[in-house]
Amino acid sequence: MNILLAAVAEILKFETALLLLVTAGVLVLAKIVSDLRAEVRALRGAAPEPQPLSSNPPAAAASPQPSSPDEIPADVLAAIASAVYFTLGDHHRIVSVSPAESLAWSREGRRSIFRSHTFR
Repeated sequence: MNILLAAVAEILKFETALLLLVTAGVLVLAKIVSDLRAEVRALRGAAPEPQPLSSNPPAAAASPQPSSPDEIPADVLAAIASAVYFTLGDHHRIVSVSPAESLAWSREGRRSIFRSHTFR
């Protein structure tokens, strides 16, 4: 019985040591990644990390309606600009935004729906 207890104790020592070693390795890697991220930001001259949005945003004012059918509403432009910023970064800029001139996408959607129907 004592031999069995000694073997179990030895296995637990090994597993504990291995767990500590893996944990230390993960912490070292996290520190290296953090340092590299800081160096990249410094090289790019980027602004500090953006602050998270508050959980209680103020009530949004009604967005003004476009004066002509071709004009894109301001809230849509803001959404496009934020999508570009968060996906591509601040080193890109939007040159122009215009409404779609053709109905090709809606037609293709209708075709897809009609193709999915089975005929009897």
